Amino acid sequence: MRPFFVLMLMTAVLSANKDLRGFLNAYKSKDMSLACELGRKVFRSNIRDENILIAVGQACASADYIDFIGVLQQRLGHSPQSRKAAVYFSTLLLKKRLISQYMHENVDLSFYALPLTDHILSRVYEAIKNKEFTMISKEPKHLHIGDSENYLDLYLKEKVNVDVYEKSKKIQEHRYR
Repeated sequence: MRPFFVLMLMTAVLSANKDLRGFLNAYKSKDMSLACELGRKVFRSNIRDENILIAVGQACASADYIDFIGVLQQRLGHSPQSRKAAVYFSTLLLKKRLISQYMHENVDLSFYALPLTDHILSRVYEAIKNKEFTMISKEPKHLHIGDSENYLDLYLKEKVNVDVYEKSKKIQEHRYR
């Protein structure tokens, strides 16, 4: 029985190292969707390595897996860099929730002052908070943020959807549950 346990442990360690290498390679090559997917596999075995947790969180934030960064931000806080990352992740989570609440219940966001980030959720949140949008429809809620050529199209359809347009051409899609 003991050799079987040792074999299983060795297999698990080698598999974790392969996943960690894959995560690091995907992160370095800026394939954030793959990095997030692999990072979600390796984060538990690297729970004490805040640098890996921050990298996984950044990858998942870039790939719009906002809910998962909530798990990570709870584990951060031992260094100034990790506390800064935890605030960033918390900010994204809160903005996502407030945007969703606005889209469903029309809650006034003007009372909330949150840190600015470079994430698309920050642009959407600030536009709603400052009432810098055009209402396309109220039921279901549909907003136009920006000018006629470069804009964000925000609407509800099972999820909160944000489509990014440049020169009237859709260049990105973001979906948040």
